[in-house]
Amino acid sequence: MHGLLKAIIWVLIIFAVVTLPAYIWSKLDRESYENFLLHSVSPLSQKSRNNILQQRYQNPIP
Repeated sequence: MHGLLKAIIWVLIIFAVVTLPAYIWSKLDRESYENFLLHSVSPLSQKSRNNILQQRYQNPIP
């Protein structure tokens, strides 16, 4: 049981280390983060890219 708990904690730590910097970056400097997503070639971010482009088309940044 102790080993299972330790494994779960390690998985949560690794998940936090991977996702937390991206979340903080998106909150601190949204435009920079969006530009990074727009230039990304990952197929996982295709939906994000389309959403950003659609929002920029509807509400242009001054």
